[in-house]
Amino acid sequence: MLAKACFQKIDKKDGNKLARNNNQIALADVLREFEDNGTIFTAEMVVQRTAYSKNSINKYINEKLLNKYVFHAGSRAKYRIEGISALSNDQFLAVMSQSAMVRQKTPEEQFHNKLVSRSLDAFTLALEVYNRPSMKNRVEAFSIMMVNAWELLLKAELLKAEGYEKIFYDGDKSISIADAVKRRLQEKDPVRINLETIIDLRDHATHLLIPELQPQLSRLFQATVLNYQTRYRNEMGNAPLSGQSVGMLSLVVDGPTPEVALLQKLYGKHAAQTVANFIKRFDDTSKKVNSTEFSIPIDYRLALVKREDESDLSLSVGDAGEEAIIITKTKDPDVTHPYHMKEVVDEINKRQSTILIKSGAFHAVLNKHKINNQTKSDMRWVIDGRPRYSEKFIKWFVENLKQPNWLESAKEFRRNQLKKKK
Repeated sequence: MLAKACFQKIDKKDGNKLARNNNQIALADVLREFEDNGTIFTAEMVVQRTAYSKNSINKYINEKLLNKYVFHAGSRAKYRIEGISALSNDQFLAVMSQSAMVRQKTPEEQFHNKLVSRSLDAFTLALEVYNRPSMKNRVEAFSIMMVNAWELLLKAELLKAEGYEKIFYDGDKSISIADAVKRRLQEKDPVRINLETIIDLRDHATHLLIPELQPQLSRLFQATVLNYQTRYRNEMGNAPLSGQSVGMLSLVVDGPTPEVALLQKLYGKHAAQTVANFIKRFDDTSKKVNSTEFSIPIDYRLALVKREDESDLSLSVGDAGEEAIIITKTKDPDVTHPYHMKEVVDEINKRQSTILIKSGAFHAVLNKHKINNQTKSDMRWVIDGRPRYSEKFIKWFVENLKQPNWLESAKEFRRNQLKKKK
């Protein structure tokens, strides 16, 4: 009876610890969102989004976070965040730990963190080599390093889920990437199909990793980069490139399908046929899977606009019956959507002096008019989990402020939403 009671006490203690950790991770997610959006927040705003009381939030802010990651913003009741997004879940839990003595990690936890760290190094190196135009074998180098990044991350997941011995065969030999993929991803998962295609590319690098295939491969590579980001965030809590430029993530390039006759002349008949077979499989799989987790499509939209700089395509009528010339250009979100939340609010306030817009009113408008639901529109574009806004959005917002009760109705809509959550 004594032994049983002892085990029950330990189980209850572990359960309380797990619940506390889950609550703190949920708190980290809210703070990361505030940081990514540039939100100036209050303790009450955190209370509404977490399981904590206001006293607990104030205690955490004042004793654990203030002047390290959380800073006063204009008054003692308002705060801004800097640096939380770069912390993994484990790092955040360590910061929030009530004990002055940090618990020593087990050998398995240490090995897990080492695998994830090496995975992140491989991922970063893959992006760096791909972004070197002068590097002739950058496509091949990216494939090798990206597969390595995935292999280490999946093995870290296996280690945490099933234990140290499950990432090895009998003896000291580590399991293959193929086995790790099968054990962590469902057979029809587009993420798995994407990764297995890149593994196949790596294994047939001699024939397939050539410059002429880059338009097709870049769509595949872009998808795997975004998939890795999501997977890493799910495992560690933070984004793999927190606080760094998202420009390195933009790998997609456009171009024509390579001609088999030209490939045969450059690389020989066997290589040309191998490439032709790959392109057919790639196109067939893209249509069948129909998911951006397998391949990022390159889409163009046609619309009649008065200004040429608002178009994706420019059409001109040829003289004397000649064919029209089509000039294509790809829109860069850095150019079309240059404003983050703080910048867009500042810009709205600069362009009108009737109403001072603050973050609460701004979010009320986003909710009321479903702007938050738009991830790739002409008003809002989300890059690396962080929303950006266009010139069109600012003009739309400022113009609508002239309408009577437009802003007040948005605020009322948000207040009703918050009441429903309580």
